[in-house]
Amino acid sequence: MKRVLPDSLGGWLFTVLVAAVILIYGSSLVTYFIFRDQAAAAAAASQAADQLIVFKRVIEQTPMRERISLIQGLNSPGLRMVITSRPLVSDSDEVFTSRIVYRRLAQEFPEGTEIHTDSRIVEMVGEERFPTQEEVRQQLRRLRRDMRQSPGSDSFSTPPPQIDRPRSSIEAQRRTLALDQALRDIRGFQPFVRASIRFGENTWLNARVDLDLTEASERNRPFLWTTALTLLIAGLAIYAVRRATKPVSLFAMAAERLGIGLNATPLPETGTGEVRRAARAFNTMQSRLKRFVQDRTQMLAAISHDLRTPITRMRLRAEFVEDTEQHDKMLSDLDDMEAMISATLAFARDDAANEPAAPTDIAALIARIVSDESEAGHTTSYSGPESMDLTIRPLGLKRALTNIVENAIKYGSCAHVALTQSGENIEILVDDKGPGIPDAEKEQVFTPFFRLEGSRSRDTGGTGLGMTIARNAIRSMGGDIELLDRAEGGLSARVTLPAQG
Repeated sequence: MKRVLPDSLGGWLFTVLVAAVILIYGSSLVTYFIFRDQAAAAAAASQAADQLIVFKRVIEQTPMRERISLIQGLNSPGLRMVITSRPLVSDSDEVFTSRIVYRRLAQEFPEGTEIHTDSRIVEMVGEERFPTQEEVRQQLRRLRRDMRQSPGSDSFSTPPPQIDRPRSSIEAQRRTLALDQALRDIRGFQPFVRASIRFGENTWLNARVDLDLTEASERNRPFLWTTALTLLIAGLAIYAVRRATKPVSLFAMAAERLGIGLNATPLPETGTGEVRRAARAFNTMQSRLKRFVQDRTQMLAAISHDLRTPITRMRLRAEFVEDTEQHDKMLSDLDDMEAMISATLAFARDDAANEPAAPTDIAALIARIVSDESEAGHTTSYSGPESMDLTIRPLGLKRALTNIVENAIKYGSCAHVALTQSGENIEILVDDKGPGIPDAEKEQVFTPFFRLEGSRSRDTGGTGLGMTIARNAIRSMGGDIELLDRAEGGLSARVTLPAQG
């Protein structure tokens, strides 16, 4: 799961947002594809009912003498109407399109009006036949003839002629099936809804309305639109997430720079209110830390300056001591005090952090340190490339490596330095053959003024600041120091530095 899930805040926000969009639109698409046929049929049935209602209102406002021509003019391939003495739709069915048309018509016509509706939304063999156009024309001619015989009447003098359904003879059924098959071959099956509405005792208005269902190509439009909208939202989400998480990345980089040195550039106090307040608080913290370190450095410098004066007076007084042995001991103690004060002041100033970085050949720098120690009579060696450039603080790195090499010589009798590059890091290993350091004390070695050697002599124990200064210098360049036990005995000090400098 850790390999699949995102590892950054921006990745999590983007994943959650896109997952929510996909879930919402995905469930909508599933619902749409499940109920799209019913929705399309229901919409078509509502449209058909609206057509019948409009035609009903137009027919009611038309004089009886002109209704025949009106009905004839309203007939079309998609809408056929005919007046009969008996309903062509004998009973209503339970198809949902029929129920929709029935409810709409029942709301429009007076209460108690007899209405029958049925629908065919799937292809069926032997379906009930609606009167053909020729039969409708014959019936309308009979109605006109009846109207001429009773010119002053607004109603039919005789019931409209009955258009019976075709007899169920084998020949008639064969002709009907052949006609239906020919129509299906030409244009496919056409869903429709029928209605029979009673206008009088022996008068029924029958209508057949074709249902205009959505085509398959049109049904895919919501899917294409949803996909395009999802991609658009994903693009906006990427932009919004990157914009929202950018201040967090800036805070992380600022914290890393602050850990290396206090002279890092302050954060820009821009963005939303929360980001501005956080940047302002971070800059305030950085300035306070910088001021604290400066105050501490000034205090130690003042103490060092004040201590040098009595040390100088003690030197002068030591010259008047006649005992040679005591004279030498006093001068040695004074030298130790000056060395400790200088080391403490250098540690407090953190000279390595204030040194500007510059391109440096660290392989040549290490080789020089090893050569100087060899010329001094110590057992040292170097293995690694002849040249390796890195942008670092050269004096700080030289001081740190010198302290590590001198400790290896002092406590391990020798120092072997190896330089390698592993991925994004450069490793410097300083091995010795000494007794090593207990695991419980490996971290305490980097504590100021901590000494493993129990004597108070500076020649054997030092000031206890060498490894502390070395770690501060290495960390100021983005690296670190780690002490490891060697399998063949002795200790190995591993220095890691970022290869990008």
